[in-house]
Amino acid sequence: MTNGDVALNISLLDRVRRILDPQGRMLWPAIAATVAFALFLSTLQVNINGSGHPYATDVGEIQNALPRWGLIHRSGYPLYTATGSLFVTVLRLVGIQPAAGASLFSALWGVVFVALLVVLAQELGVPGLAATLGALSVALSTGVWVDASLAEVHTLTLVFTVATLLFALRFGRTGKRRDLWLLALFFTQGVSHQRSVVLLAPAVAVLAWPQWRVFLHNLVPVLAISSLAFLVYLYMPFRVWTGATWVFGSPGTWDGFWEMVFDNRGGRVFDLSASPDELLMRLRVTWEILTEDLFWPLLVLGLVGLLLLVKKGKWREGLGMTLVWIPNLLLTFVVWSDEVIDAQLAAKLPVVLMAGVGLALILGWLGRRSHIFGGIVALVFAGVLSGWVWHARPLVLSITRDPQAERIISIAEQLVPLQDERDTTLVLPWGHDYWALVYAQEYRGQLQGLNLVDHNTDLAAVAGESRLLTLRGTFHVFPVSWWEERLGPLYLASAAPDIVEMSSAPSTNASDVPSDVDFDLGNGLVIRSAILSWDTSNRLLLTVYWEAVQPVEHDYSVAVHLVAHDPPRGGEDVLAQSDSVHPVMGWYPTRQWEVGEIVRDDYLLNVPSGTSPVAVRVGMYRVDESGAFINTEWLSLPIPE
Repeated sequence: MTNGDVALNISLLDRVRRILDPQGRMLWPAIAATVAFALFLSTLQVNINGSGHPYATDVGEIQNALPRWGLIHRSGYPLYTATGSLFVTVLRLVGIQPAAGASLFSALWGVVFVALLVVLAQELGVPGLAATLGALSVALSTGVWVDASLAEVHTLTLVFTVATLLFALRFGRTGKRRDLWLLALFFTQGVSHQRSVVLLAPAVAVLAWPQWRVFLHNLVPVLAISSLAFLVYLYMPFRVWTGATWVFGSPGTWDGFWEMVFDNRGGRVFDLSASPDELLMRLRVTWEILTEDLFWPLLVLGLVGLLLLVKKGKWREGLGMTLVWIPNLLLTFVVWSDEVIDAQLAAKLPVVLMAGVGLALILGWLGRRSHIFGGIVALVFAGVLSGWVWHARPLVLSITRDPQAERIISIAEQLVPLQDERDTTLVLPWGHDYWALVYAQEYRGQLQGLNLVDHNTDLAAVAGESRLLTLRGTFHVFPVSWWEERLGPLYLASAAPDIVEMSSAPSTNASDVPSDVDFDLGNGLVIRSAILSWDTSNRLLLTVYWEAVQPVEHDYSVAVHLVAHDPPRGGEDVLAQSDSVHPVMGWYPTRQWEVGEIVRDDYLLNVPSGTSPVAVRVGMYRVDESGAFINTEWLSLPIPE
């Protein structure tokens, strides 16, 4: 081996040592980012959101808005929607569907956040390994993990948060104009993106205070950079003027534009008035949502660990980091809506973030006191984090893999084969179900020929030209009276299982339904027709056409029983039931029916495995004043082949 070869090998070894050095500025952020990315990919939401969990409140809206280059709810998030739309559009060119692309957009911002958090900890003097473990404790926290696995704005908020703190820290130390300008850029863009970022102002002021003269001397360029945050909002009217098809609010008008810019949700989510009992309940709920994010001893230890900076004589940095989490803890407490909401889950993220920094400081401090003891603690800490993964992963997957959207889509698909001289319109509240259906129609090719509109539509205009349908659960959000205020008196009927038809006149005429059964129930109603068929291999569908032949004096409930013996000899012969408090999925009391009115009604019966049913029995019943059940006659229908 020549002297040149030896020199080359020594040079390579030195380079490797520098990379593997505990203070390595590139290796440790890269390791943390790689681990976090693998974690986020393992739970990434790749289909339209179906979860109703507060973490997923706006996910379906975002999944629909980004591929359409649309605009989402207040305060608009124009930087997020513009860059996210570009990202999702590019991924679609290589075959990645919008829902997966929108989730991947959040995951990548989550990766950037984790890497920046390692850099921030290193800037505070933490060795690379300790900084990585601290950052991963935040990446593994439930809130960050969920937000990085589905389409949400919060991972970008965390990027702005950490970048703001990083450059405030650097500027306070160096006074370099470049650090000041980057601080101004990230802080103002962060506030523009998510208003709660303004709560970093006290921390920024403390961290940057030694360089206040430099700040004043550079006030003009700082203001110029800050103005970019407002200019980003011009994207919203621009998209309206260029024909965006998915727009929340009215950002194309001056009033609507300023409403989006200045709306911070405060008036809708803050509740400062509370009794002592309510205050105690809020404290308990705040504690619960924080400890759901991170094992509580680690959370408390991490927040206390920030005081190590004071112990090292870095009181200003210790105070600055503490001022990050205290205002956000208070924000988590004052955000209230009688239940846990998405605003609370977003507000507490900086608390967990700072706990991760504090844990990194503790691990670094222990490692400096004793390499052996520090190494053992680091291994134990890594084991605790692995246990937390086992604990938190099921919750994350329950949100990102929730099948509710697919169930709603399958219900709506029943309408596609229906033929009618008029169009068929399905009306849904603006929210999860509506977002799932319009996504399936636009990006999965399903539900073609079905008009989908939300509740803000001019319903009277739609009803004049189309069959008007809605899902059974809609009436829990908007009761029948809400619809009657907009459409006048309504007649209800089933259009398919779980789907209600609303009309200004009975939707079924006598000529449309044969009297193949004509079974008299003895209560003013007859079963004009009843059709029993197999919906799936283990589920029966019963379609009943009731007819009011005289005024009905009572409200009757419906009983539909699958029986092993007809008539049943006891309760053991009733294999399954599909009863309803009123016909039409519980929404159409019989006393409202007119004489001559025919009402379609649908019932599904799951056939238990291993059973041999012989018939389905249909009847009605009511409860008299003494609490006794009064049954009508029963119609028996044999099980079809």
